[in-house]
Amino acid sequence: MRYLKYWTPPILYMALIYAISSMQQPPVPMPKFEWLSIDKLYHFVEYGILSVLLTIAFLNAPPKWLPVGWIWTVAALISILYGASDELHQMYVPGRFATLADFISDAIGAIAGVVGVYFYYKKKKK
Repeated sequence: MRYLKYWTPPILYMALIYAISSMQQPPVPMPKFEWLSIDKLYHFVEYGILSVLLTIAFLNAPPKWLPVGWIWTVAALISILYGASDELHQMYVPGRFATLADFISDAIGAIAGVVGVYFYYKKKKK
């Protein structure tokens, strides 16, 4: 029951990301190389939330194969890899496209989420 409580939110959130990424966008002219925009903030927040949910799940219902010291790294890596797979997925959705800038925003958000949870837990222990 403990696994279900903590692992359901990140799995449902990943399904939501996939569903939203599968939706077509209306054709809007966008520059091919765009580093700073509200879109990048969305990617940052989206993957920050995912990494927070994964980190909480790993901390509260860790798989037996995962050493405690690796929780932070594995949560970040799963989030980053899911961001990469999401960008690849968007390449095949009409009206969507993948960009390196989006992936970098995903990765930075994922790392920021894990770091945020790390410092929260560290402060909570004091």
